[in-house]
Amino acid sequence: MDQNLKKKVDSYKDDIINSLQEIVQVKSVETQAQEGMPFGEGVDRSLRRFLEIANDLGLKTKYVDGYAGHVEIGEGEETLGILCHLDVVPEGTGWTYPPYEAEIHDNKMYGRGTIDDKGPAVASLYALKAIEDSDINLNKRVRLILGTDEESGWEGLEYYFKKEFKPEIAFSPDAQYPVIHAEKGILIFDLNYEFESYEENYLDKNNYKYEVLFLKGGNAPNMVPDNCELLIKTDYGKALEKKLADFKNKTDYDIKLNKEGKNKYKLISGGVSAHGSMPEKGKNAISRLMAFIAELDKVNIQEFVDFYNNNIGLDYYGERIGCNLEDEVSGNLIFNVGQINFTENLIKTTVNIRYPVTKNKNEVLEGIKNEVGQYDVYLEMKNHQEPLYVPKDDSLVQNLMEVYRKVTGDNDSEPIAIGGGTYARAVPKGVAFGALFPGEEELAHQKDEYIDIENLQKNALIIASAIKALAAEK
Repeated sequence: MDQNLKKKVDSYKDDIINSLQEIVQVKSVETQAQEGMPFGEGVDRSLRRFLEIANDLGLKTKYVDGYAGHVEIGEGEETLGILCHLDVVPEGTGWTYPPYEAEIHDNKMYGRGTIDDKGPAVASLYALKAIEDSDINLNKRVRLILGTDEESGWEGLEYYFKKEFKPEIAFSPDAQYPVIHAEKGILIFDLNYEFESYEENYLDKNNYKYEVLFLKGGNAPNMVPDNCELLIKTDYGKALEKKLADFKNKTDYDIKLNKEGKNKYKLISGGVSAHGSMPEKGKNAISRLMAFIAELDKVNIQEFVDFYNNNIGLDYYGERIGCNLEDEVSGNLIFNVGQINFTENLIKTTVNIRYPVTKNKNEVLEGIKNEVGQYDVYLEMKNHQEPLYVPKDDSLVQNLMEVYRKVTGDNDSEPIAIGGGTYARAVPKGVAFGALFPGEEELAHQKDEYIDIENLQKNALIIASAIKALAAEK
């Protein structure tokens, strides 16, 4: 490890903390586009403030029409990219500390984006500053590229690369250490269930005891939903209360029932949020509510409830919906229902799938279509990202592994595959590298997200060391 580089990074500790607090305090959840702000005011403000901080550090910056930006050092024909993002998923509920205050408790900074991905972005910024101030001669230019809608579609990065060239090699500190050499393919789509109106479809309303009027849950496709609400109309309120009490006695599900007026009741299902690539770490509020609705008899959306529970239920791997794929490199396909929304005659269920790196989109979708064909359900594609795969013996993987081992002393960890997706797959050759260390709790997309202050510093040192290893003159 370069001790001079370590001293330089250590000297920035207070600045790193202060800068990250400033950036976290900007709520950069995507909102409605405004003129010059394609992803809303908060995202734009976060990008502009980040570039202002970089300018104040004496680094070259570029703002690309509100879609992205970069910070650059060095010169050369080739470019090393460091790919980060400043947008965040919605905060959800149940936080111990305010999600946009960046409070520090027990040497941990709490807030949405602290680990995903504002903390790593700030660590990368000061890594560039450390290299610049250490008079290390570079034979490549190094660009810290800042995306603005990584959580919701990558339009910002796509726009950026229409205006700017792609780096030949890159890494993204937006996952975990040591090196992620494989990322599963990502599919986001809606499973749409259409039905005729209650009056048109059922002449005798007495055939149904429970009429669902409203159903909505989840914050984003790539989050395990921690909330789902359903408004139901019925003359059988006492029976509904009894069925819910019996259901809760045999499960640990957090479902509340509130009276909303004459013959109307709201069911509120609580869950635990988690990253959509790791649904087993959360509790899906939508699936839990659907499991209870299946206990009711004569519901006006009975076919949809049957479809959901027979084909999705609480599965994580798509076992019953025809897409239970796996491979040796990256393991099982991951299946997550992130959102549901019922409007008029349409129930839209948004699914986020992470499929194995040796499989393809068509294999996944064909299996699902075969299973859902027996219901009035059709699949509507929203987004697709191809898998990433760089062999373990590639020089980029090997060089980054060496950097990680020298800084941390961890000689046992090996390159890994993940279900999450990073910007690394947007360039000719890229891998994810950091920012979570082995054994650290994964709180991206969850309540009480935080970054450990010491590990924030360690990230800055590792990234600076990686720049030196990949872009400095030998």
